[in-house]
Order: sequence, then structure tokens, then C-alpha cells
Amino acid sequence: MDNNGLVVAKYRLFLNGSEFNSDLISGVEEVTVEDEINLPTMFTVKFNIFDFEKGSWRGIDLDLFKPGDEIKVMMGIDDPVEMMVGEIASLDLTFDQYSAMEIRGYDRLYRLRFGPRVRSFKDMKDSEIAESIASEAGLTPQVDDTGTIQTYLFQNNQNGYEFLRERANRLGYEMFVNNKNFIFRKSEEGRSQVTTLKFGVNLDSFNVELRTLHEGNKVEVRGWDVKNKQEITGMAAQGDENSLMGSKLSGSALSQNAFSEAPIIITEESNIDENEAQNIAKARYNRLLREFVTAEGKTGGNPVIRAGKNIRIDGIGERFSGIYYIVSSIHMIGSEGYITKFKVKRTGI
Repeated sequence: MDNNGLVVAKYRLFLNGSEFNSDLISGVEEVTVEDEINLPTMFTVKFNIFDFEKGSWRGIDLDLFKPGDEIKVMMGIDDPVEMMVGEIASLDLTFDQYSAMEIRGYDRLYRLRFGPRVRSFKDMKDSEIAESIASEAGLTPQVDDTGTIQTYLFQNNQNGYEFLRERANRLGYEMFVNNKNFIFRKSEEGRSQVTTLKFGVNLDSFNVELRTLHEGNKVEVRGWDVKNKQEITGMAAQGDENSLMGSKLSGSALSQNAFSEAPIIITEESNIDENEAQNIAKARYNRLLREFVTAEGKTGGNPVIRAGKNIRIDGIGERFSGIYYIVSSIHMIGSEGYITKFKVKRTGI
């Protein structure tokens, strides 16, 4: 709080481990952090490049800010917390009456986007492949075991990020980077909420869309066991939800009751076992289910609202109040103070 007892939005910025000095901080006009599941987290610092006191430009010579430099961003109310550690990827300079530069960068998941590769992986789990690719990028892997050993996988002119995102989507996994740690994990919707927002109290707006699911109330995966020369199947349907998130009725059940069954069949060309067939079916079923209720909200700055966390929304009726899974967030400190916007999903009502 300030001397008048008011809460104050604060940020702290660090360049290559050293905190911005007072001269640099005086040039900062806006700080933004944006995250989204399976995407590199991005920071933007809007910086006034004209030093009125000295009557000269500042920060534009690539000696102070340059691509690859490490930026740590902390944000909060009164006591800032670490939001991300990333690296500068671009500088966008505008020379006019306002003369500003936008410094943009990403967390180290961005490193996986460099260089498409053509190579194969033999007799490895997806989790082991994720560990290998993360280590190549200088990251420390923290992965959930995927179980099935893949006889042969081909990375066909893809960068590491594209390849791992494809594998993650297939199994219902998510990718994150926390500083230098690479996280490859199962989706965590339905776990304990990090905070509760109530409309009219600490939730400024909340726009919800409920959409009938026109496919996926049942998902069947079919594959072929080359060694034993037999068909392999996996099935997911009502009861295979990762979480109903406290709701009474899943999106697939409501859609089926209102219209009709909408099963889908997926044919797997790669060699799979029964366990993986089941995992693929369940992952696809739950990915479709998360499209049932989508929403976006706005609140005063709250640094705990981050992608991959759960949040409780209250004050919008019995059916739409409840737990939601955060898929993206935007945190901005600027002329309007500290604002947090977020997008969420829910599997039922």
C-alpha cells in the first residue's frame, strides 16, 4: 500500500540478472505478459526512447537491449511475484511525436521453434522423446511418463516445438516452460482453484458461450498390432471425463440428450498398443468436451491467474458458476493500472 493506504500495482524488470535502474524504469510506459497453453509465454515492454532530460535517444543502439538478452518480469499488487523469465526476440521502434520502442520476447519454449529437423526416434516413449528434445534446447525436462514405447516415430521437417505439440495433443498433454524447466504433463482441469472471482465484486466482466457438441460423445480409436496381426481398439465415452469440474451434466451428455449420438472413429496408422489406443481416445474425447463452455473475463490485476490453472467463478447463477480451466491470460500494467484478462473452458454445466 502507498502512504494513503491504497493498494498499488507494481512491476519489477530485470535485464540479464540486473534490475532496471531508475533511468530505465522512468522510460517504461507499459508491461504485458501473455500466456496460453502449449504456446511460448510472451512479454512486451513499451519503452519511451527519448530522454527528455538529456535530449537524446536511449536504448536504441543494441548495446542496452538486443535479441537474446534475458528479461525477468515480476508483477503484482504491493508485492510483485515472478511472472516469467524470457529472452528478447524483437525490437519494434517508432520515431514520431511519442518515440517508443516495444521490446518483445518469449520464455524458453520459444527455443524449440528453431530449425526444422528430419530424424527418427526408435523404441522410445513420447515422454523420453520430450526429455531429449528439451535437453537439446538447454532446458531441464520435467515430464509425466506416457507409458507406451513407440517402435518408430518420424520428425518430418518439423521443429521440436511443432513435433512435441503434435504428440502432446494426441495424448492430451500440455507443454510449459518455467524459466529453464520444460514441463510436459497431463492436463490438470478440475483440480483445486487458485482463486475465486465473483461477478460484481472482483470480476468486472465475464462472457460465456455454450455450444452444442456435434461430435465426440463417443470416440473410438482403431489401430493394428503388426507383431500379433490383430486389431487394437480404444474407446472413450461418458464416464471418461478427466473432470466434470463440479458440474451436473457434461457437454456430451447434454448434446446427446438434445439431439442425437455423434460418435467418431479415428484410425491410427502408427503402431500402437491397447493402452495407448485408450489414452488417445480419452484425450480426444476430453479435448472436444472442453469446447462445450468457453468464456473470457476481466478483473483487476491478479498474478495467480495463469494458463493451466483452475479458477472458480461465482455470482452468475447455479449452472454457470463453478470451476473453469484457464487456457490463456493477459496481464497488463500501464496507464489504467493493473488489469488481468483471461480465457477459460468448462466441460459441463
